[in-house]
Amino acid sequence: MSAPVSVGGAGVNGLPASVVVTGAASQVGFFLLPRLAAAGIRVVAVSRRPEAQALASFGRGWHGRGSASWVQADLERPSAGGWSGDCEAWIHLGPLRLVPPLLADAPVSLRRIVAFGSTSRFTKARSAHPREQRIVADLEAGEAGLARSCASAGIGWTLVRPTLIYGAGLDRNVMVIATAIRRFGLFPLVGGGAGLRQPVHADDLAAACVSALAAPAAEGRAYDLSGGEVLSYRAMVERIFLAIGRPPRLVPVPVAAVGFALWCLSRLPRYRDFNIEMARRMAEDMVFPHDAATRDFGYQPRAFEPVVRPPD
Repeated sequence: MSAPVSVGGAGVNGLPASVVVTGAASQVGFFLLPRLAAAGIRVVAVSRRPEAQALASFGRGWHGRGSASWVQADLERPSAGGWSGDCEAWIHLGPLRLVPPLLADAPVSLRRIVAFGSTSRFTKARSAHPREQRIVADLEAGEAGLARSCASAGIGWTLVRPTLIYGAGLDRNVMVIATAIRRFGLFPLVGGGAGLRQPVHADDLAAACVSALAAPAAEGRAYDLSGGEVLSYRAMVERIFLAIGRPPRLVPVPVAAVGFALWCLSRLPRYRDFNIEMARRMAEDMVFPHDAATRDFGYQPRAFEPVVRPPD
């Protein structure tokens, strides 16, 4: 990272006084930065994008930066000597595989980490697509690396694995579906879209990060963080139609047809990870209980409330 920023001090209510957030320009960061500021925590927000560009992506209606200091840094190329001053905690919203190399250069004041994995580790485990196989392997290796490097450094860690994330109009889940609906006025379904889903709002994940930091019971544990409502893929898409203000028009299609459409989209850099396996999963259940997170740090996610446009 770039030059150190001092953010030390004493915390309250079991929370650290100072937190570094890497991947701060993500959709979880959109909600996390104002939550940390509201809790009186001093924040260093790290993103590879310049501050003005990163905050502009959140939209004109976002006013949650608070007192955060913004650091531009590419986590893929951490500097040899700089990190984040005397921070007490680290919330990592980026790839798990980056934790061990970054932790090797962490300040001695760092005592706590909350890092993000994904339930894709399980939902894509049987995928035949090489890119998805690599994603699963990276997630598995990242989880092991997080636990190993934290144990070596004597740092408490918590891993969270969210399901399908939405909520700031910045995602590629709800927003891709919404874009297709706006453009074509309909949406294709494989197998009737019977597979069950639990979309999780990014703000609920942000709240979970803050709560986990203050919960000793969450140290050394991994949690699946799902949404507060189980609904079919079909029902999820229907609700997105209604959020846009259009009547649902769902068209049953063979998996090969949707797979070909996704392959065509994958020619575009933004959608290069799209593939036929995504079409097949429309009919598969992806349900993950979050009881352990509720027990250990009070996680209470909301029902599915689609957000279909970027914030104003």
